Amino acid sequence: MTDASGAAQEPDFTVFRTDRRGIRKVLGDLEAEIMELMWSGPPEQGITVREIFEALRARRPLAYTTVMTTMARLGRKHLLRVERHDQAYLYYPNLSEERFVSRFVTRVLEDLLVGFAGSEAGPPGGPIDPATAERMRQILDEIARRRAAQEPD
Repeated sequence: MTDASGAAQEPDFTVFRTDRRGIRKVLGDLEAEIMELMWSGPPEQGITVREIFEALRARRPLAYTTVMTTMARLGRKHLLRVERHDQAYLYYPNLSEERFVSRFVTRVLEDLLVGFAGSEAGPPGGPIDPATAERMRQILDEIARRRAAQEPD
């Protein structure tokens, strides 16, 4: 993802809900449903608001303008991009589902670890100091050990 200057655009994650599952930890329910539909098709094939609206309307009552507004919001969050094609606007996911999950997990971990490490972690947005990076590796190793111990034999 890039902006007009060619600089990379990161997805905008401002909310993290610990009580929700999967991508709903960082996206609202409708946003998550739209992204799941976007990821269900070939990434190079754009999807119109109307197509998303029809797929969602089959599941629950929903206004077309609600879908249109939500897709525009996903664009502002750098998750979708829009291109005009003839008389329609086509939307494309900026990231695969796997890249999205990887980015949001990385962002949440970084925010937590740097936030709790304090000033010794380095400047905000700057490189993480070696001690904090080592602590991150230890925490990830501990998580892996705990999860392996919980796996049924």
